Parts: sequence; structure tokens; C-alpha cells
Amino acid sequence: MFASVVASAIGLAFWWALTEPLPVPPVILLGVAGAILFCAGVIAGNGGAIAAPVALLFSLFVGSIIATQLHQAFRPQTAPVDEFNGLISLHFPEVLAPLAIAVVIGAVGGWVGERLVPARRWGVPPRR
Repeated sequence: MFASVVASAIGLAFWWALTEPLPVPPVILLGVAGAILFCAGVIAGNGGAIAAPVALLFSLFVGSIIATQLHQAFRPQTAPVDEFNGLISLHFPEVLAPLAIAVVIGAVGGWVGERLVPARRWGVPPRR
């Protein structure tokens, strides 16, 4: 689960930071993020419902830092980035809906991941 969170958070952070100043259509912006969160769930397996929202939250924080640094490199007076394309915000009440959606996407991804590659339990032989 740790590897899933780290990989997904880093990937999403760069996605948020690099697409923030661009006019990316919302379907593409959120579709890629949803696909990354689904993959986080597949990798985490049963823990997908936990891994996806944690990865989303970390990615928003790290993406905000990267985007702010990119903006300030060209315009030093730029305020810190606290929302991405007006769709996802770091403010408390607004971030709850994307986190709830990430729980659902991660849970579905985890369910698919467990069906594709069941987790091995110590001392329990694999099912045939």
C-alpha cells in the first residue's frame, strides 16, 4: 500500500502542477487523475479505498508546492497555488467531495486488483 500511495501521489502531483496553467479540458484533467487513482487501488488491493484518497491528498499538497515554484520562477510575485484549474481546491470543505470520489475509485480498483492477483496470506496455500 505504501508503494501505491507514493507512486500515485508523485504522478498526480506532477500532473496537477504541469497542467495547472494550461487550458486542459475537465474530462481529460479528471479522467487521467481518476485512472491514476484506479491504478493506485489495483496496486494496493484490499487497501485501495485507503490508498487512493491518501495519494490524492498528498498529490494536491505536493502539486501545489511544485506549481507554486514553477509560477514563481517566471513571476516572483505569484501567490501560492491552492486550486487546480478551478476544479480541485485545497480548501477544507471543497476537498471532501474529491476525497469521497477517490475512496470509491480506489475501492473499485482494489476489488479489481484482488480479482486479478489475490493477495497471498502467510501460511495459507493458494486457492485452485
